[in-house]
Amino acid sequence: MIERKKIVAKRYAEAFFKAIQAEDFEECFKDFEAFTALYFGYEGLAEILQHPTIHVDRKIDMLRRIFGPRTSHLVVDFVSLLVKKKRMVLFERISQEIERMYRRLHGIRGIIIKSAIPLQNSERTRLRAILAQKFGRIEIRELVDPAILGGLVIQFTDQVVDVSIRNRIKQLHELMVRVDNEWLANLISQPTLAL
Repeated sequence: MIERKKIVAKRYAEAFFKAIQAEDFEECFKDFEAFTALYFGYEGLAEILQHPTIHVDRKIDMLRRIFGPRTSHLVVDFVSLLVKKKRMVLFERISQEIERMYRRLHGIRGIIIKSAIPLQNSERTRLRAILAQKFGRIEIRELVDPAILGGLVIQFTDQVVDVSIRNRIKQLHELMVRVDNEWLANLISQPTLAL
């Protein structure tokens, strides 16, 4: 089921991406990004657009008012289509795929940085400079995850660099278990001392 949702989301994303390439591409993409930020930034919007008892026409009317007259008709039509086809539950996957295709087209590497607390400006600037030197054009998304306790987790494409305190504690625990097991194995293999 998850694989099917992935395939469906990718097809919608590809169709939208192809359609906006025939129009004012950058302007359409900015409008789409603005809607995405609103969709994920305003908690009630996702619920309204996915709610089964709210009529589709009311949802689309609300979308047209949200977008306004200056928004690309392709973006409005695309989101309206997702509402009509009851595909807004896939919007997160669809938007991620569209962003991935945009970055690939422009040679931008997407990087996710997780930290226990928000990065300070000096840390952000230094980290951006290091990553830009290594990868070229980059787009960084920062996430705060208190569960990592401290340090950073840097994720790009299919690689993860985990220098978090949580990971260090996990490695230390695994080392201690291994040492304990070796010590126990050595103890068992020793002949017993008769008194």
